[in-house]
Amino acid sequence: MNRSDVADYLRATRQVEGWFFPIDALLFGIIDEIQKREGISGELFEIGVHHGKTALFLARMAAAGESVGVCDVFDEQSLNVDRSGEGNRAVFDRHWRTLGGPVPLRAFSKLSSALTIADTSSRCRFVHIDGGHRPEDVMNDLAVADRALLPHGVVAVDDVFNPSWPGVSEGFYRYMAEEPDAFAPIAIGGNKVLLARRSSAAMYDARLADVTEWRAFIAPQPFALDFKGWLGRQVLTVIRQTWVDLDPAGAARLHDV
Repeated sequence: MNRSDVADYLRATRQVEGWFFPIDALLFGIIDEIQKREGISGELFEIGVHHGKTALFLARMAAAGESVGVCDVFDEQSLNVDRSGEGNRAVFDRHWRTLGGPVPLRAFSKLSSALTIADTSSRCRFVHIDGGHRPEDVMNDLAVADRALLPHGVVAVDDVFNPSWPGVSEGFYRYMAEEPDAFAPIAIGGNKVLLARRSSAAMYDARLADVTEWRAFIAPQPFALDFKGWLGRQVLTVIRQTWVDLDPAGAARLHDV
């Protein structure tokens, strides 16, 4: 996926409700580009769908022969204990019909804790986690991703640094401490953390090291790229240059791709 593909997606989905920052769409695009250059193919899966904004991006990532799977409680909102978003199956289906393209879809209306290998497959190259925001939910979803990912797969976790949802960071750090050999961080975005299996993290590190290419990929977003120490690694990090709270107009001018 190239930068113009990301820009096209952002234009096409402006009216789709969701919380997928342009900088994170660009970061997903970078990972997709690396995977395709490396010949990594497989399924794409998302936990926590809401109205489908990020799922529609996964559809654009999918190459021929790949499919997208999604899981959400959708209209069973009594199961959405922490009220972290409200999925709507009818709205999602409408968006998928109009914007999802011909990509095969597998949609599961249930708790992610009920997902099986048969649901996710064990051949995922990319898993996006944005489901329940309680610690136990995040830990479960990381375990689901661990079972589903290919050796060179990547998992993206939403809201790890979001102070509005401290349970996410609690669950994330608990899982990383209890399963130290599972994942290693490779990138930090605007509201996403990207992880690879420890055995393949060095490959992603090497591909992400050419920050000149990736700086051009994200420009003119109000972010710089640098490497920051985190969890014992040097991790590619997008660093905000213009804060919306301090300079709303300046930030807004830079937030279109």
